[in-house]
Amino acid sequence: MIIRLSDIADIHAGYPFRGTIAHDKNAPVQVVQPKDISDLGELHLENLVKTELKGKKLPMWLQHGDILFIAKGIRTYATYVPEEIKDVICSPSLFQIRIQPSLRNSINPIFLAWQLNQKPIQQYFRQTAEGSAQTNIRKPVLANVELEVPVLEKQNIIAKLYEASIKENALLHKLINNRQQQLNAIATDLIKNSEQFKG
Repeated sequence: MIIRLSDIADIHAGYPFRGTIAHDKNAPVQVVQPKDISDLGELHLENLVKTELKGKKLPMWLQHGDILFIAKGIRTYATYVPEEIKDVICSPSLFQIRIQPSLRNSINPIFLAWQLNQKPIQQYFRQTAEGSAQTNIRKPVLANVELEVPVLEKQNIIAKLYEASIKENALLHKLINNRQQQLNAIATDLIKNSEQFKG
């Protein structure tokens, strides 16, 4: 069944901060920014910026199952909120996507995030994006995305595979980085030993 994103979800822009988000380690509110979403589509909640909300707009707090979409920058990735969180919002360079209440038992948000990251939809974003190096996906463009939504059972299978692939890729990247650090240490020791020998 092919449907548009706006038919199944509500889309909201992130909180409208003016300028740079001021960090205050004692502030009560945490903010998700594009830097908190990895190239693998994984949301990292460990080092979020803390800040005070000084604007008049009421915040739309993130909830378990929300989908976040990077609308500005060089990446147009989607991720999902994997757990219950409190007093967390997203920055204005992200869209917050929330499946409509009547459909939450029939649409898996992880599946939805996965589909937004796949090649056909990514091509659509590149074709409709504003800007060159720094793309800008407008809300109507995101709302107009056409999705193929199978039965929930199939969605759940794909979602589990997607979660597994994210974890496997993250582990692989960690192993590669660890190996590179080992090689860098060996190279540093070789240079030190060579200099000592010359001396």
